[in-house]
Amino acid sequence: MKTTLVIICTLLTSFFIQSQEVLAISGGEATGSGGTSSYTLGQVFYTATNASTGSISQGVQQSFEFFTLSNPQLTTVNLKAVVYPNPSSDYVVLNITDTALTDLSYVLVDIRGQVISNQKISSLDTQVSLHGLSIGTYVLKVSKKNSELKTFKIIKK
Repeated sequence: MKTTLVIICTLLTSFFIQSQEVLAISGGEATGSGGTSSYTLGQVFYTATNASTGSISQGVQQSFEFFTLSNPQLTTVNLKAVVYPNPSSDYVVLNITDTALTDLSYVLVDIRGQVISNQKISSLDTQVSLHGLSIGTYVLKVSKKNSELKTFKIIKK
């Protein structure tokens, strides 16, 4: 019994010894004429590999970099539209106030994401029928060439 307990304790202790944890006292970044290096004070264990072309140190500290990505060809469209009356029992009117936008369409979906109706928008005021739909919440998505521009929550009463 005593031997079994010692073996179990030894196995459990070995799992805890393998965990990685560092109590870092301080850290920062040092910049000089040769480049930039980050450091951590208080890191006890590390592995270093040296060669004639440089050295690599492996430890707990992980480097990170922030990048700002931009795409000059990407343009966003600010659609100005309203839906009224909401809540409604028969229909809602989708009013587009920006006359410069063309090739618009809408998709009406239920709360589970199933498509109820979809149609091209051909005028500034488009009537979306709610006739035959159950009482509940629906989502009206306005898009241009498969790019979603605006989403409206529609309540059918």
